[in-house]
Amino acid sequence: MARVQGLFLDDLAAAVMCVMMAFALASSVEAATAAVSSEKSLATSSSDAYEKIETYGFPRGILPPTVTGYNLEANGRFVLYLEGDCRVLIEEKYPLEYGKVITGVLSYGQLEELQGIRVKAFFVWWDITAISRNSNDLLFVIGLLSAQFPLTNFDDPPVCERKKLDVLLLAGGGGVSGTIW
Repeated sequence: MARVQGLFLDDLAAAVMCVMMAFALASSVEAATAAVSSEKSLATSSSDAYEKIETYGFPRGILPPTVTGYNLEANGRFVLYLEGDCRVLIEEKYPLEYGKVITGVLSYGQLEELQGIRVKAFFVWWDITAISRNSNDLLFVIGLLSAQFPLTNFDDPPVCERKKLDVLLLAGGGGVSGTIW
């Protein structure tokens, strides 16, 4: 009898899991369908991204040259798409990395809830969570810290650095390593 009850409980647990998964899947599909049908966003090309960012008080050079497009919802939520990761230098000393996809909330003079941009300082990569325009400067927020840079640093889109590719060349049982740019 215990064996039969055990099988019954296993079957019951499996059935409950299936029902829960079905509800979760249905909820996900319903949410996705609702989001797509009620979405009031602009899906535009890369050239429009530079013009759009200027209408919000930011210089066009805040965006890398590798923008392929973006979506901007009426509530300011955006997704910015790049060809790939892009590393640039701010003031020739602070490496800044744009991820392939950047998200956040855009309003006049404010980029908040940012994800996908980080800066290297004190030998550590830090996520930039917000950027705001402060008269003639841009204020980059990194957690509780912030750094201010002149707007003129962002007049033109920055040039992405080429990525280093370390390779190992095997020759006659020995190896030679090098960097290809």
